[in-house]
Amino acid sequence: MEEFDIIEYMSGLTGFVLDKAVLKRIALERGVLDASDYEELDQRTKDLLLADILFVVYLSPNVMASSNMQHGSYSKSVGSQTLYTKEQIYNMMYNIYRKYEDEKLEEVQNLDGTLEWLW
Repeated sequence: MEEFDIIEYMSGLTGFVLDKAVLKRIALERGVLDASDYEELDQRTKDLLLADILFVVYLSPNVMASSNMQHGSYSKSVGSQTLYTKEQIYNMMYNIYRKYEDEKLEEVQNLDGTLEWLW
C-alpha cells in the first residue's frame, strides 16, 4: 500500500493547481501536516481543507499563468487556468465554513466580491 501524503491528497481535492507551499500552509494551519494515514482525517477536517483551498482560489486572480519546471531531462508543464465565475466557489466555501461554524466564516462573509477604489 502506498504511503499517505497529505499534500498529494489536498492537491487532488479540486482541479486547481496550487503551489505546494500553499497546500503546506493550509495543512499546517489545520493541524494535519504530519498526518500519515487517511483514516486520521475526519469528515470535518476533509471538508475544511477543501474550503481553505477554495478560499485561496477565490482570492486568486481569474487567470493563472502556465508554468514549466525542468531539471535535467525531467520536464513538467502546467497549463494556464482561467476561472470564469467565482460565485460557485464562494457559495461552496461559505456553506462549508457555515456548516462547521468555522472561524473563517466571518472573514468570508466580509468578502463581497467587488473591488472598491479608495481615493
